[in-house]
Amino acid sequence: MIASTDRPQNDGRPTVLIIDDDDGIRDLYGHWFFAQGFQVMCAVGKEGLSLALRRERPDLIVTELKARDLCLTDLMNRLKSSDETRCIPVLVLTTSCDSKVLAETTVVGVVAVLPKLTDFGELRAWATALIPNAKPRA
Repeated sequence: MIASTDRPQNDGRPTVLIIDDDDGIRDLYGHWFFAQGFQVMCAVGKEGLSLALRRERPDLIVTELKARDLCLTDLMNRLKSSDETRCIPVLVLTTSCDSKVLAETTVVGVVAVLPKLTDFGELRAWATALIPNAKPRA
């Protein structure tokens, strides 16, 4: 797995950027995506996002609703402000069941919202659908 401070080697594998405050969640999903054959970057907050986007354009961003000083609206506005990042799909993992909060995800352009401790088969299906040429391991 690649930490946010490391520069990933672009070896042709699709890259997933995981943004979460919780080290355990970043590790869990980071290791899972890596085992599936993806290149992985991890970040926390606005500064981590900026560093990650300067290093490499991810093919998919997996995030929580609010990661430290980075709320979902800020993240989506940041991505939409650049032609290079505008089309990066964003998948949200959350423990929230608040319908108002979940409705916000649709308004800002999130492609899917999954429970934070989701079925990995569902996560694999979304990653495969959202990333061109993704070939996760079975």
